[in-house]
Amino acid sequence: MNIHTILVPTDFSEYSDKAFAWALEMAEKWGAKLELLHIVPTPSYPPMMIADGGFNPADYESSLMADADKQTKEMLKRVDRPGVSIDTKVLVGSPFHDICKIAEQEKSDLVVMGSHGRTGLSHVFLGSVAERVVRHAPCPVLVVGKKAAEA
Repeated sequence: MNIHTILVPTDFSEYSDKAFAWALEMAEKWGAKLELLHIVPTPSYPPMMIADGGFNPADYESSLMADADKQTKEMLKRVDRPGVSIDTKVLVGSPFHDICKIAEQEKSDLVVMGSHGRTGLSHVFLGSVAERVVRHAPCPVLVVGKKAAEA
């Protein structure tokens, strides 16, 4: 199997950072390109926030995008792998759906993502983006858990 493109979704958590480090190692070893992706979850707005006229959803989403873009650039500053090509993408949407959609559009050979490792009720109520991506992605998915060794 040839790995040319690795998609790395991030939520800027320590778990995502660990997955990014694993993906960097693999990209360097295989000469693959990395696609670093952050999905800003589509905000839901209570009607009273919009009704008073003082809240602009477009401005709010723009500020979320700007903050995510800034955090993405900060992640890239910490990378010391001159031979690894890294593209970034930040968008507003549904993390699970958009990760799978981008993996298909970009013809990703592998998705490498972190998992918070929630169990019990928190897993039931919050769900697991990683688990859903594993089930529906168009390519293999490597989930780097909280107990995984450092890359």
